[in-house]
Amino acid sequence: MTTEIELKYLVLGDNTVEKITQVFGRENIHFSYQEKQLANCYFDTPELNLRQHDMGLRVRRSNNHIEQTIKTAGQVVGGLHSRPEYNVNIESDFPILSLFPDEIWQSGQSVANIQHELVALFNTDFKRCTWLITDANGNEVELAYDQGEIASAEKKETIHELEFELVQGDTSALFNLASLLFKALALRPGIKSKAARGYALWRTEPAVEQVQQTSYICENRSNSIAQAFTYGLGHGLTLLQKSIEGYLATQTLDELVKVKANLAVLRHGFWLFADYLTEEELLIRNELSHFIHLLAWVDNAIHLRELTNKTGNYRKKLDFSKQLIKQLKIEKRRFPNNEDICQLLHNSRFNQLQLSILQLYLLRSENKAVDNYEGGETLIKFAQDKIQFSLSEISTQMKNMASSHCQRYIAQSKPLYRSSLTGTWLAGLFDNELRDKFRRPWLDLQQGISELQSLWIIQLQLEKLSDPPKKIVQWQQSKVEGLLVALDNTKAIAIAMPPYWLE
Repeated sequence: MTTEIELKYLVLGDNTVEKITQVFGRENIHFSYQEKQLANCYFDTPELNLRQHDMGLRVRRSNNHIEQTIKTAGQVVGGLHSRPEYNVNIESDFPILSLFPDEIWQSGQSVANIQHELVALFNTDFKRCTWLITDANGNEVELAYDQGEIASAEKKETIHELEFELVQGDTSALFNLASLLFKALALRPGIKSKAARGYALWRTEPAVEQVQQTSYICENRSNSIAQAFTYGLGHGLTLLQKSIEGYLATQTLDELVKVKANLAVLRHGFWLFADYLTEEELLIRNELSHFIHLLAWVDNAIHLRELTNKTGNYRKKLDFSKQLIKQLKIEKRRFPNNEDICQLLHNSRFNQLQLSILQLYLLRSENKAVDNYEGGETLIKFAQDKIQFSLSEISTQMKNMASSHCQRYIAQSKPLYRSSLTGTWLAGLFDNELRDKFRRPWLDLQQGISELQSLWIIQLQLEKLSDPPKKIVQWQQSKVEGLLVALDNTKAIAIAMPPYWLE
């Protein structure tokens, strides 16, 4: 048995082999190079017995050599794949399960029954170009570039990916090599293996995985503060990369909103746990802020889409003024296009950010000494203090609002959002019923302010018109006044809610 440790990236662009070889020549990196054609067939039972036990079975042919491989349960975080695998040379193209060690099978699995029911599900056929590299510290890394396709019946999907596999040595060698190639190639972390993509193709699964996201990150009350932050890093990075895949598959604003939201969740963790982090670790927070700012336009784009969409809530009223609709569409066209966003999600700096988060996650997972910096403070006490501070800040600001005013409410959207992010990280540690009852009016307040922002955009665009239609001006003012009354009522309810986090 070997445990495969590899970084996987999907490649955007052409001439990949030439670009990699140029980088190695420029950096004076010595390597041995080879190319080979690989034909792989993946097997399972019709009921997917192996898949249900987190196992993958393939037979690989390269020239006259045939090998069967089974991979057992492993871990994928931030594009780093770690998974035990067992390889056996065979003489035919059909696997023989009895050749694998007995201990890999789980209780309830009958090897004889599985063998009898095995069927071929899909194929992955690709050309593999490999560079075997030994660095100055003796670490050995195999870089593989695969180009080909996954096929199941008549359905096909392209393979265009890089794999950095640690042959021997320290995983830092993988990160160093990946950082070097970020500058030459347009990449993004690959969170799905070829097998996972093949299963999705065989079962005709939707392009965007419907991830069942939990509302809260920290839910284990027995965790230390350090463990809570470390778990949040891995969890947040996984959700970020799934949302990136979701956007690239659909290129919709709704999916891009999730990318921005997941970046914000990760950054907020660095704010919450700042007292337990080093200055170097906190530099990651600055990088997260950089990309959140680059996507700051997304919120306005959502509002403008709602206003210009023919099925939007306000479109029927706005149709009274073609000039206003034209003005709104001009504003909408000023935002980046899908090609610009795609380049952003594949660029070197964005890849380096994700790699830095992954490295920090792995370092903290392996370093038990980080718990010693907590000075005896428990996670529950930490959460209580952070939630109390967050709610005190927003409650004070809300109470000090002298009168109902559109811009004053809109100004509260950021502190409200920060408070909700604190809840995303820490509210799961407390009683479900009390917590949900407390958060409901605050979330209603957020939603109401979001609607107010849409109405404010209408007002700003009306002011740009030389002769704004009186009918729409009056309608807009009436909607704002009615919404402000509703927000005042919701605010009063929210501020009066008893705290759920005090025990």
